[in-house]
Amino acid sequence: MTQSMHCCVLVLFVCVFAGFAGEPVAPNKDAAPGEFPPGWVPVNRLDDKPAWADFRKIEDRVHLYLPENVPVVRGVFVCYVFHSSDPRELARLWKFALVTVPSPFEYDLGFHDKRNGRAKLRHPLGNMGFLLKYLDTAAKDTNHPELAVAPIVGWLGQNGATMCSDLFKRAPERTLAWADAWYPNWPKYPDLIAKVPVASAWEFDKKAETERRAERDKILPQVKDKPTPPGDLRCYASTYGFGHGIYSKYSFFVAYMDRCIKLRLPTEIPPAGQPLKLRDVEREKGWVGDFNEIGEYCAIAPYSEAKGMGAPMWMPDAYAAWMWRSYHSAKPTVRLTAPIIEYSKNNGKWGGPECGLGYNGALKAGSPLRFAADAPLEIASIEFHDGDSIVGTASAAPWEVKSVKLAPGLHALFAVSVSADGTRQTSHPAFVIVE
Repeated sequence: MTQSMHCCVLVLFVCVFAGFAGEPVAPNKDAAPGEFPPGWVPVNRLDDKPAWADFRKIEDRVHLYLPENVPVVRGVFVCYVFHSSDPRELARLWKFALVTVPSPFEYDLGFHDKRNGRAKLRHPLGNMGFLLKYLDTAAKDTNHPELAVAPIVGWLGQNGATMCSDLFKRAPERTLAWADAWYPNWPKYPDLIAKVPVASAWEFDKKAETERRAERDKILPQVKDKPTPPGDLRCYASTYGFGHGIYSKYSFFVAYMDRCIKLRLPTEIPPAGQPLKLRDVEREKGWVGDFNEIGEYCAIAPYSEAKGMGAPMWMPDAYAAWMWRSYHSAKPTVRLTAPIIEYSKNNGKWGGPECGLGYNGALKAGSPLRFAADAPLEIASIEFHDGDSIVGTASAAPWEVKSVKLAPGLHALFAVSVSADGTRQTSHPAFVIVE
């Protein structure tokens, strides 16, 4: 990312953050070293019974969810409770433990935000050591010793760079991937982003789009036909078209982390309690997308073929790159309408089963599915995608294909319209878990 682009984003960061960040809080000298702040212990268990819409209103304690019939969890998903999607779906899919962290508990993990009110408890501003100690405690309380050594992925809100960097210092061998931080904050931690894949997204307004177009116009002549491989493992996207940014970001983040889990988690999981060695990230085997491009079919390429990109972003694989291109699409006119739809407002509410991921809208593996899309009449064809794979093509309205079968896993589904002159446009993605 260029210096002027950094300045633009930094101004946005300062303006927004100034309304939230509090003054440093003096430690409570009476607190015992290493003492848990209120709400961490005893270890509170979460099961599948409560509706997530009700559960997420609980803000005074951390909960641990262990998927049923998973004798040894493969990792830990630490999730910020500030969205309407149910992260238990991801825990079941990944066979991970889930640690739910209400927004006030950001303070305990090392970031003070005026909205959380934890400073009034007079505890010291915390650090990610509390999370690691909590997992040690939970390992003993639940007879799941692997919790004390398992890899960790997380989304803890837009202060992720601060907290993930602290986690990486304390447990580098366990830090698998992370999501969400203000753009200017990730580069402050070069050791982290050199080894750990991280993702961020922000809902840019028209003014920011105009500024980025101008920035791109300045950069392109300098990088034309030149190799532009990314220098680290950052992946930025823009939540164009989503009026409820934090919820659409959640879908992007977990889809990105899903690909990172596939990349870094070994096939063979050691016995419970034995350390697991994550695969190192080989940057040159990934893919690249141009964050500074604003359009409906942004450039992506394998790492070795990335050229002329103004702000190259790293992706784990081709599937992630195609998913990113769809999510980062500016204002597409083509829209996937089946088997699920992109995250949107339905019947006056954001999200629902028809939106797939996190709304009890899981699909069954092997079931024949109908894919359909809405698009302008002047297009020549529509390709229906599951990431980088085309699952069917329609050459005339109604734009649909039938009897598509999907394998188990997390899927990014979208439509790509093709005009008579070959111009392509991608819809926004619809995310779904196939069980």
